[in-house]
Amino acid sequence: MVKKMKKIIICLLSLSMSLSLFAQTSGNSSGQTKVLTVEDAVALALKNNLKVKQSEMDLEILELKNKYSWNSVSPSISLSGGYNGSTGGTLKNFSDTHASTNSWSASGSISLALTPALATTMKAAQLSYDSGVMTLETAKRTIELAVRKTFYSLVYYNENVEIQQRSLETAKQTYESNLKKYNQGRLSELNLFNSQYSYESKIPAVESMKSTYESRLDNFKIDLGLSLTEEIELTGNLEEMVNFELDPAILDQPLDNLTSIKTLKQNILVAENALTATRYSAYGPSVSFSGSVGSSGGLGKEKIPGANDPKLSFSYSANVRIPLDGYLPWSNGALNIESQKENIEKLKMNLANEKTAASITLRNSFNSIQQAKEQLALYEKNVELMQKTYDMTLNAYNHGSTDLLSLQRAEDNLYSAKYNVQNQRYTIISAVLDMENSLGIKFGTLNQK
Repeated sequence: MVKKMKKIIICLLSLSMSLSLFAQTSGNSSGQTKVLTVEDAVALALKNNLKVKQSEMDLEILELKNKYSWNSVSPSISLSGGYNGSTGGTLKNFSDTHASTNSWSASGSISLALTPALATTMKAAQLSYDSGVMTLETAKRTIELAVRKTFYSLVYYNENVEIQQRSLETAKQTYESNLKKYNQGRLSELNLFNSQYSYESKIPAVESMKSTYESRLDNFKIDLGLSLTEEIELTGNLEEMVNFELDPAILDQPLDNLTSIKTLKQNILVAENALTATRYSAYGPSVSFSGSVGSSGGLGKEKIPGANDPKLSFSYSANVRIPLDGYLPWSNGALNIESQKENIEKLKMNLANEKTAASITLRNSFNSIQQAKEQLALYEKNVELMQKTYDMTLNAYNHGSTDLLSLQRAEDNLYSAKYNVQNQRYTIISAVLDMENSLGIKFGTLNQK
């Protein structure tokens, strides 16, 4: 009886745990879908991306170094002290010490060096910090660009899945309609098999596209730092994203925000600061100060007056060093200065060339986007034409005035036209994102209505 009761209790507990687990699982799945806009996706990626976190850590160190870049003029201070002692007496009566010597000493020193390189050292720390800020900004923009492109590619791919799904449903409706005609004796068996094959052959392709979309979506979850088990839904519309007009005035704005331009300007500043440091090293004098103080005294039992009185000493020095090698045109210092001056001139030439190349690239991008939008308008008109053609062909097929092959060809043309529209929309969105990234402006600026 006891064993039966134990079994009943165990069964009840197991059932209770199973029901509890099922309830938890159901509760999680019911509210687990997370709806994400492109802005949400960008925020998640920037928050969880490892590269951004590392760049932020590097920037914190650079900020600390910049804050204390004056530390080369901080004086060097040291303190030291000691105690010495000795005692002596006969071996027989060592405790009766008649001669003992105890002494102590303490000293301190301070030194300070002043060189013209202090200003360039502090400037170098500031430039390093500024470069760190640019590196972090570039890392964030690179990630944001990749996330936005991936987001819209997934929207594009999902819309293509829907197009293929509608094509499948259309083929199914055609097959079911033909099956009725066949059963009524109004359609040949060959036409029925053709419509059946047309319908069933689309099923693997649609399932494959769905599987590919899910796989790409899982990779996107990893990029956002989300769990693979978390369900997400992307909200976006490619048609809305291409409903804009580019303002030609965008081509006349300064190019200073371009990443390549900012990088070259920063390199010029770094090179100029390095040249100044080299000049200071070759021509500039350096001054050093040092001082020390010491004190000592005896603690022995000598009876000599003043023998145990503390003694104090103080010393100091000041030195000036003026290098003269830099004034010799064949010296290493002079040659380094000439080499660095030439390097700066090359950087300035590269900057001028980069501005010209960037201006041409942006103009070409602008023209390409405009041409792509014109091509999109033609594709959209073609969809309207293919839709009318399909509707007329379907009506003719239902009345027996055209064959199944013509209907299938009209259907394929319709969904091919829809695919071209979606592909062109994504191409435009991607080109706009690249142009915004090149200009260094906020993403979403160019396609505002």
